[in-house]
Amino acid sequence: MNIGLILAVAGGSAFLTFIVLKFGLGWVNIKNIPQDRIEKIAKDILKKRFSDAEEEIEEMREREDKRIKQIRKENTEHEEILIEREKKLNKRSKLLDDKSEELEEREKSLKSFAQRLEKDKGRLETELERISGLTKTEAREKLMKEVDEDLVNYKAKKIREAEKKAEEVAEDKAQHILVESMQRIATDYVGDNTTATIKIDDDKVKGRVIGKEGRNIRAFEKLTGVDVIVDESPDAIALSSFDPLRREIAYVALSKLIKDGRIHPGSIEEAVRKAKNEISTEIKKNGQILADEAGWPGIDMNLLKLVGKLKYRTSYGQSLMTHTIEVIRIGAVLAAELGADVDLVKKACLLHDVGKVLTHKIDSPHHHISGQIARKYLLDDKLVNAIEAHHLDIEPQSVEAVIVYIADAISGSRPGARKDSYEQYIQRIEGIENAAKDIGGDKLDEVFAIRAGRELRVIVKPSHVSDGEMTVLAKDIVEKIEQTQSYPGNVEVTVIRETRATKTAK
Repeated sequence: MNIGLILAVAGGSAFLTFIVLKFGLGWVNIKNIPQDRIEKIAKDILKKRFSDAEEEIEEMREREDKRIKQIRKENTEHEEILIEREKKLNKRSKLLDDKSEELEEREKSLKSFAQRLEKDKGRLETELERISGLTKTEAREKLMKEVDEDLVNYKAKKIREAEKKAEEVAEDKAQHILVESMQRIATDYVGDNTTATIKIDDDKVKGRVIGKEGRNIRAFEKLTGVDVIVDESPDAIALSSFDPLRREIAYVALSKLIKDGRIHPGSIEEAVRKAKNEISTEIKKNGQILADEAGWPGIDMNLLKLVGKLKYRTSYGQSLMTHTIEVIRIGAVLAAELGADVDLVKKACLLHDVGKVLTHKIDSPHHHISGQIARKYLLDDKLVNAIEAHHLDIEPQSVEAVIVYIADAISGSRPGARKDSYEQYIQRIEGIENAAKDIGGDKLDEVFAIRAGRELRVIVKPSHVSDGEMTVLAKDIVEKIEQTQSYPGNVEVTVIRETRATKTAK
């Protein structure tokens, strides 16, 4: 505290009455203290304060000296580190400069060498062109041509070798597969006729069947749709119908009536009703047999009933149920041998001829009807194609479709599978040939129906028919055959135009 300030406060300020100083012994009133005493106290205080200040300054000076020394030490260390780094950098820079000079020397050497190579290359190309008599472009084209020819020859050689090898084994392998397939499913043929005969023990039965003024026989024929033939045969009544299902219902109903002995319009109606129920049950059973054969347990019930009716349909005397079983078995063996989808083939074989059940109701080829039925029951497109393409008028889209076609052909064409009367065969062959003659007229030279009427060879006069007109003629003949003739499967029409020049040396 300033001494002058203390004295001024103590003696010169009239508005201050007391000034309090803080001593170690507490607070005191300095109004009555003498002036010299106050000065002495103030000096002691100042002296003490100066002493404390000097000590504090000394301590601060010591701390600052220590801090400055530490900073200097750290700076010295940093300087040493920087100096060491600078030495290393200088050394590395020198090495890089040396490497750079070395690389420049190498680059100059390589450029010089490349220039010499280019000159040597030019001299060699000039010398080669002089020796060969060809320019660089001509030599390249000739070489590429020779390489292409070698590649073509090599590929052709390999293709010929592969074809030769395939030809050596393909026919034997195909024959082996087909023969093995047919051998595995060899079955006896059972022919169906258009009539059924019921044996009777007494001629009186004929009278009861005919009834008074023929009322019984008329009622029976009306309910069943079959012809009842009561002729001079002593022990038989014949039922005639081209619909095997109707004939079977009539057979069952008449057998029941004859066994019961009571024959009148009422009993006839009841017998026919019961016979239809029995045949309906039989149809389901037959359908289940075929479905089991094809490995199709989840087949739709309506489709099952439709398939079951195949037993009561025939094709050229061949039972369609027997034929379908054969086709399923042949197709399964072929598919297994060829690594195809056996399950799909068996299902397609099961349904390939189901359209024949409805041909009397729908005016369309039976395999087209089969395809429509398959679509109705939402079957897979690949399966539908395999079903409807088995006569090849629709393009097969898979190997399974071709297998179904082959299996159907094997079953239908094997000896004894189907029968046809000689007269019907001759009529069909002549009808096909005459259809072609009606279209071609004088333009035709010869017409031959071959392969049991499945193929028609038409030889035209080359002076009357051009190459372009052959296709139109073939199309017209096909349309004529489709419109006027009845035939199994397909008829392939082949128009042949052959020009010959004949001279005689004398």
